[in-house]
Amino acid sequence: MDLGLKERVAIIGGSSKGLGKAIATSLAKEGTYVTICARTESELRKAEMEIARSATQQHVLAIPADLSQIEDIKRVVRDTYNRFERLDIVVNNTGGPPPFKPSELEDSQWYEALEQNFLSAVRMSKEVIPLMKQQRWGRIINLLSNVVKQPDLDLVLSTSTRLGVVGFAKMLSQELGRFNITVNNVLPGLIMTDRITSLFESKAQAQNSDAEELLRGITQSIPARRLGRPEEIGDLVAFVASEKASYLSGQSLSLDGGALSGIM
Repeated sequence: MDLGLKERVAIIGGSSKGLGKAIATSLAKEGTYVTICARTESELRKAEMEIARSATQQHVLAIPADLSQIEDIKRVVRDTYNRFERLDIVVNNTGGPPPFKPSELEDSQWYEALEQNFLSAVRMSKEVIPLMKQQRWGRIINLLSNVVKQPDLDLVLSTSTRLGVVGFAKMLSQELGRFNITVNNVLPGLIMTDRITSLFESKAQAQNSDAEELLRGITQSIPARRLGRPEEIGDLVAFVASEKASYLSGQSLSLDGGALSGIM
């Protein structure tokens, strides 16, 4: 199926590894020009070469940046537009904050999480909207987490800040619909990434148990009886970004093997 993404231009945050890299790879395979960005330049350059194998070197622009900083956001958008002369898709993705329980946090940790997970999405969206309005086409996609529908006691920073993004995205979708700009959230469940491994190692240490055993137990509770693959998230985002999804907006889409127990 042709998704109509050839020669579109996308910015993908946090794309040197994990889900961000998988999304950039899926888009590049569809012929999209992609800007990848992350804070660690060495990892970013490695990802640039790997993604380019899925397309061509001309399809990938790598920009070291910290997307919690407004000046870096402006630079990424400016450099992308200068290189490709348009901007169609933004995937807001930042690393998840560390695990804490609600009573354990200091104000400074809340402020840091808000900058990283909420304000980065707000600022990036604000920066790209004028360009998308001008061309009357755009896709803003926020990569969040299933915790916004089923909270995890140990992930209070992730749950709280990302719920803010859900509210922001819903209102933004209503504002921008008449410009042919859609705004959606993708909510990964348990996907096999370094972050999931790290979270289960932390849980195991706190419970004085084995991380692999914990992960096996959780896997058996998922109806699909497995963890998700990063490329499955990449392919879902590519669809949401496509012309085929032009009537899809203001939604939060879970990809979790059926793990969520709620109806909505």
